[in-house]
Amino acid sequence: MNRTDATTAKASLALAVVAAMLGACRADSAPEATASEESAEIIPHIITLPMQRGPMADYGATPWYTDRIALGKSPMRLALDSGASFFWATSDLCTTQACNAHARVDTGQPGFVWLDKTPTTRSFGPWGNMTTWTGAVPLYIDGGPWQAIPFFASVDYSGAKFQYLTWGGGVGLPSESADVTPGSGFLIEMLYFKGGIPSPEFSMLTEPWTGTGFTWLGGRGDPTYFDPRSEVQLQPKKAAIGYLWGTNLYSVRLGGTPLPPLAGQTFFLDSGSSRFKGDAQYVYPIMQPLSQLRDAQGNLIFTPTYDDAGNWVGLYYTNGRPSDYPNLPDLTLTLGQTCYLMPATSLVVTLSPEQYSYYVEEGDQAGKWALGVHRLDGVGGLLVGSTFMDLLATRFTYRVSGSSLSQGDMYLYRKTQGVQPKEFYCISMETGEMVAAP
Repeated sequence: MNRTDATTAKASLALAVVAAMLGACRADSAPEATASEESAEIIPHIITLPMQRGPMADYGATPWYTDRIALGKSPMRLALDSGASFFWATSDLCTTQACNAHARVDTGQPGFVWLDKTPTTRSFGPWGNMTTWTGAVPLYIDGGPWQAIPFFASVDYSGAKFQYLTWGGGVGLPSESADVTPGSGFLIEMLYFKGGIPSPEFSMLTEPWTGTGFTWLGGRGDPTYFDPRSEVQLQPKKAAIGYLWGTNLYSVRLGGTPLPPLAGQTFFLDSGSSRFKGDAQYVYPIMQPLSQLRDAQGNLIFTPTYDDAGNWVGLYYTNGRPSDYPNLPDLTLTLGQTCYLMPATSLVVTLSPEQYSYYVEEGDQAGKWALGVHRLDGVGGLLVGSTFMDLLATRFTYRVSGSSLSQGDMYLYRKTQGVQPKEFYCISMETGEMVAAP
């Protein structure tokens, strides 16, 4: 099939699904496949989505988004979020100041259909609360038409902080089909089982120095940007929140000091997040020692911040930036079951103070440096997004069981250029000694 035929087939497929949805009577079930869907030929290929970095706000969300996925004819900025279980976007029915700051889905365009107008409140934590209805519209991915997908359309948003998001919607990339929020579409599942991508996986690489990056749907991505020989395997480890991508965290050190409360805990990679997050028992072992450090004049380096309930949740630099304080320790994590493809080895990755901190560019704390570690109750482990993921290339794979997906292995790779972690080396899982990379 040539490119024109493939495009026509995708367009026919999209129209067929929209027609099926017009007869749908349940918001939590996708339309059954039609005959034209089954017969439409689609050539599987890795889909490359360029990423862009927006300003960093201090509310815990990633600054990264893609503008290569449109909802019908509505161009959008969407986060590609491995820490979310649903697909959502701002709609033109939301007219608050927060919503007006973003591109919005045209709900009156041809092909758009409402599946359920029952108002549902969805909490976005410090960002505020969103009220959604469920709609569906054909997707355009990097300009090419695909089938329609159900998503949660924001019709109201009550939190002013929402306007500081650099994106106006999110594509949930959860680790399990079983944990997708009922009513929402699941993009990777749809693309794989409809033959759009060759493998159920996605990979990410972002470069903060240039503000550019890529997400690859369906494969490992372009090895020009990372070293395939440096592959680190992260086997699955689940926790209370089933849709998160978890693995075992063998150890954490702050400077040369081990942090026993974090040994053996679950470590999550969340591409929709920015900083490290976790319950008090997972983040306080890092935050507490740092909060006591003083500069050369005897002043505390950090100022604590508290939430509305009075809980200690974060630290700002009282003055200056991390490089102003030579006594700040590095943060070192040990994880993985193979390193540089060698069995029975683990990765040791070290972040400098500059790397586990960030400069706030937008919002009510703009102009300050913040520690990239924050309390968030209910996580069940230590979670991190761009603070860690900007330093490495990451890959997320699924296992296939019938018509559903479940978490497979994750992988880390050393980037070939740009920002690098302070240290990246292998150790023997048996002896703990450094092992030279092949």
